Amino acid sequence: MAGNSQIQMITDGTAFLPMDRLRELGVTVLPIVASAGGRSYLYDQQTSEHVDLLSTLRQTRDPIEIVGPSVDDFRAVFERSLYRTNQILVVLSSGRLSPIVRNARTAARDFMGRCDITILDSQTVSVGLGLLVDRAGEMLQRGELPLVEIVRRIRGMIPRIYVVMITHTLDYIYRSGKLTSTQAILGAMLKIRPFVEIEDGDMIPLEKSRRPERAVDRLVEFASEFSRINQLVIFHGQEKPDDDALDLKQRLLEVAPGLDIPYIVYDPIIASHIGPEGLGLIVYEGVWR
Repeated sequence: MAGNSQIQMITDGTAFLPMDRLRELGVTVLPIVASAGGRSYLYDQQTSEHVDLLSTLRQTRDPIEIVGPSVDDFRAVFERSLYRTNQILVVLSSGRLSPIVRNARTAARDFMGRCDITILDSQTVSVGLGLLVDRAGEMLQRGELPLVEIVRRIRGMIPRIYVVMITHTLDYIYRSGKLTSTQAILGAMLKIRPFVEIEDGDMIPLEKSRRPERAVDRLVEFASEFSRINQLVIFHGQEKPDDDALDLKQRLLEVAPGLDIPYIVYDPIIASHIGPEGLGLIVYEGVWR
């Protein structure tokens, strides 16, 4: 079915895949635009401005607003895509964590009747989004399946992608509406570190620890619950892993011996919810189908 090669795939800058791979799959990437402290920061796999952003936030504690890709950014890329195709698949980071999915849907309304635009909310971010984009791109290139079946298979992967994290500060998670003011004040007084999971695309604080080493224990325990891990990635908020991140990797190597466990610096969408001092895991369970 050669027609599938004419389906244009679009994603946002948090999709964690090497640029060479994105180019090989023909994926158009719209950078994330984050605003903090009166400055804008661009983020995709070609830039490192998120490292500057996190470094600045450790000093300023400024709130982060995700302002792009905007509606106009999506309109422009949809318009350009029309020169070569009238079918577009848009796979984006979780719609509950930023306005990006909403912006894409608003822009798509202007193309009704001219273009078939399918917008898929990945309900995840970063490496999770990259996994979905990579798999969708492979299936599109093979051209053996209709778009509706590709979307069905990608949706089937979403429940097997897990993202969990701890954060050493409560101000960002409070600003994002995940804690009440009473919880935030009490948590700050008691130096509580919440354990947070992305569930149905939203960040949910599950439990809290008053000891930093216990918070890292909880991440290790989470990874230990899986009998089959296809991919395991540590994300943290600094250019170089700190002691907690190094300790976490050593302990995870015991849980999943032989598995490559890379470190990555997390993106502005995650930072907007947990701030610059978080540590977490992305787990993909199972094998490709």
